[in-house]
Amino acid sequence: MSGTSTSDKRRMIERWDTIFRALTAEPRRQLVVSLLEAPPERELSLPEAANPPYLLQDPESLYSELIHSHLPFLEDAGLIEWEREPLCAKRGPQFEEAATVIEAIQQNASTLPPSLREGCQRLEEQERRQNP
Repeated sequence: MSGTSTSDKRRMIERWDTIFRALTAEPRRQLVVSLLEAPPERELSLPEAANPPYLLQDPESLYSELIHSHLPFLEDAGLIEWEREPLCAKRGPQFEEAATVIEAIQQNASTLPPSLREGCQRLEEQERRQNP
């Protein structure tokens, strides 16, 4: 029997739920990927770092979505820290939780069902690297 308490198990489940909610929106996933690819202490300009290059959104609309929804959620989860002027974000204290999930998905891109992989430039590139 595990020595993990019920409250520890609940906290773990809550963290998983938070990470999955954090990754439900493409701008949030793109920001995590951009931060993952940048040096650890680097601040990234927004909305550019949250705008997927293969499906660019209107910068003004994305700016509003970021400020009112995405950035506060990611900050509350401890995944990022952000500033409004100029609008930028950097890794938060719990960033590695989301980064690890993104890395696991990318490392297994070739095993994902085509419906989750095809059309996603990031995963298609990863698959090409895995299967040259």
